[in-house]
Amino acid sequence: MPYQKFSYAPRTRTGETPLKHSIIVHGGAGSGKYGAGDARFRGLLRAVDEGVSAMKKGSGLDGALAAVTFMEESGLFNCGRGACLTAEGKVELDAAVMTAKGAAGAGVGDVTCTYHPASLARWVMENTEHVLIVGERAKGYARLAGLKTGRLRPSPAAKTKFEALVRGGRHAEAVALARRLDGGGTVGAVALGSDGSPAAAVSTGGMWMKLPGRVGDSAILGAGIFAEPGLGAACATGVGEEIIRCALSMRACQLMRGADAAAGARGAIEHISRSRGKGTAGIITIDAGGRVAASYNTEAMGRAWWDPAKGRATAAV
Repeated sequence: MPYQKFSYAPRTRTGETPLKHSIIVHGGAGSGKYGAGDARFRGLLRAVDEGVSAMKKGSGLDGALAAVTFMEESGLFNCGRGACLTAEGKVELDAAVMTAKGAAGAGVGDVTCTYHPASLARWVMENTEHVLIVGERAKGYARLAGLKTGRLRPSPAAKTKFEALVRGGRHAEAVALARRLDGGGTVGAVALGSDGSPAAAVSTGGMWMKLPGRVGDSAILGAGIFAEPGLGAACATGVGEEIIRCALSMRACQLMRGADAAAGARGAIEHISRSRGKGTAGIITIDAGGRVAASYNTEAMGRAWWDPAKGRATAAV
C-alpha cells in the first residue's frame, strides 16, 4: 500500500523496565512534510515536554490534555487558534478526551465559543453523565468550566487561505485541493502516567471548507479516540468520515490484546487501508506498559514522543 508507514518508539534502552511517564503526540496526517527547522516540528517537541511536565504532577490524562492544550494555543496546527475554516469561513471545533480508568470519556462538537474544546470535553466527562455535547449550548458549559469564551476568529493564515480557495468561484476544485494538501490536521496525544491508566486527548478544526455543523471523528469515542482498560489508548487523524466508519481507535486498542502498541497501530492502519483506501488516516497508540507507536497511510504525519533512552523528546514527520 503506497505511503503506508510505521514507526515505533521503544520504552527503554533494554525494553524491560516499565515507564513511569510515557507520551506520544501527533500533529495531523496528510501530504505536508516539514523539517526540523519548521515551527510545527518544534511545536511537537514542546507539546511532549508540556505533557511530561503535567504528568509529573498528575495523571496520564493530565499529560495528554496538557500536550493538546499547548497545540490548540500555539496556532501552528489545525486546532484551536490555528483551525481551518468551514465553507462559510467560520471556525467550528471538535475535541474529546478519554481515560482507561473507568472507561470514562466525552466529546464536544461544533464548538464556536472557546479555543480549548479539549478542556471543555474533560469538563463534560467529569461533571455530567453525557458523552457528547454539540452546538451553541456548549458556550454555557465552557463558562462553567472556567474557560475564556468569545467569538472565535480565523487566524490571519486561515483567512488568507480561505480567500484564495474561494477566489474565482471554483469552489469544488478548491475544496478538493485543500483536503488533498492538508488531510485531516487533527492534533492528539496518548499518555500513561504514574496512575497507570492510559489516556488520550484530541482536538481539531475539522476539514477545510466543511459544511457548517459537520462533526468529525475527533468528537466520537471509539473513532477519533479511545482508551481500553488493561490494554491502552489510541488517537486517530485523517478523513473523519472514514475513521468513524472503521471505529479506528477502538479497533487499535482491541488489537493490543495479547500484543502491544505497535500491533495496535499497524493493524488499525492496515485495516483502513484495505477497506477505505490509501491517504485516509494515521494513528498513535500507547499500551499498558508505556510502549508507544505510530502508523499512517498518508505521505506524512508529524509526531513526537518522549524517548527515555535519550532523556528528551524526539520528533519525526
